[in-house]
Amino acid sequence: MEDTELVARIRTAVAARAGWIEQQLKDVVAIPSVSGNEHAVQAHMRGLLDSLGFKTSEIPVELDRLKQHPGYSRPVPGHHGGASVFGSLEGDGRNRSLLVSGHVDVVPTGPEPLWADGPFRPYVKDGWLYGRGAGDMKGGLIAALGGLMALRDLGLVPAGAFHFNTVCEEECTGNGALATVEWMKRRQLTADAMLDPEPTGETIQLAQLGVAWMQVVITGRPAHAGHKQLGANAIEAAIHVWSRLKQVEAAWNAPEKRHPAFSHDAGAIKFNLGKIEGGEWTSSVPTRCRLDVRFSFFPGVEPQAAKDEVEREVRAAVAALPVPHQVEIGFDGFHAEPCEVPAETPALATLAAVHLTMQGKEAGFRNTTATTDVRHFWLHGGVPSTCYGPVARNVHGLDECVSVESLKRVAEVYALFIARWCGLRAA
Repeated sequence: MEDTELVARIRTAVAARAGWIEQQLKDVVAIPSVSGNEHAVQAHMRGLLDSLGFKTSEIPVELDRLKQHPGYSRPVPGHHGGASVFGSLEGDGRNRSLLVSGHVDVVPTGPEPLWADGPFRPYVKDGWLYGRGAGDMKGGLIAALGGLMALRDLGLVPAGAFHFNTVCEEECTGNGALATVEWMKRRQLTADAMLDPEPTGETIQLAQLGVAWMQVVITGRPAHAGHKQLGANAIEAAIHVWSRLKQVEAAWNAPEKRHPAFSHDAGAIKFNLGKIEGGEWTSSVPTRCRLDVRFSFFPGVEPQAAKDEVEREVRAAVAALPVPHQVEIGFDGFHAEPCEVPAETPALATLAAVHLTMQGKEAGFRNTTATTDVRHFWLHGGVPSTCYGPVARNVHGLDECVSVESLKRVAEVYALFIARWCGLRAA
């Protein structure tokens, strides 16, 4: 079949599948799946893949298998215990294989009354499908699956092996994807490329920062507020520590410290004070204060080295206080390595060419100040990998949504990528 004819047929098939894509996405968004609570959504995804003819397996996140791995992140209490779902369609053994992998866990919603409607009651308005996880990243997963189904509707299937992987714990550790990488190695199962349909706005990802989470607990000394000079205020100490960390952020963002991929981004490195808890009584000097901080670092920096430097700065800040305080520092959560995948890598070059064919314009490339599962497949699996997914708004925020038209465009791109990368054969 000539490529121009296939492109036209893919467009028609995806348009016919649009209702299926929308309904499948609504079904999966309606299942709450905050990290650590992915069981129900994974049962749904496994049932869906089974119904589509995939051979499916469950991949538990077994900490004893992973904890000595350089890509391992120490779990966050209350956000662990899920499993990934891996589905396979066998190929002919001669053509290239493809893995599509993405996460089904979502972040907490915040106060539900602040949403226009409930975060897990998906609806479409003005061309956008709303709900927690619609953009990040259930929409991309369903769009990619829609691309495969469009090919099937044309009586075609991938000639090479096609794998579809939905992972847990991406939003807090990445251990779900790491478990998949190691599971594949044990089974001598390989993939020639991995596409992660994160919401990249239909651009191709090249570089990503490393990310770590830190917990700081400061203990002072209580006293009556009327005699506060007798106490040691843990909250004021925490404010002092945070001020020191903002100085570290500025230093790491200095022009001479920037990685070339982020040379034009003066604020690529971000220290985020995500949670703060402290104090016991309004009229008492607070004894304890806890800070939960997320920080990032450039490619070329080892996660442990970044953690060590930040810990030294925190301890130095506490030591500089005029009255003594105790400090405990932990690093539960992300221990995410930074990485960069060259644009000329064959899988990325093919994706760029597919984007040009389907959309009539050159693909954009992006470097993200977040982290994605690409790091595990590229650094530890040796699989050329990138993110390419739909346009989304308000990711991690209120009224998260994904563009319905973008979902269709992404489905078209995935369908043609499968055709060019894996080859096609009659169903």
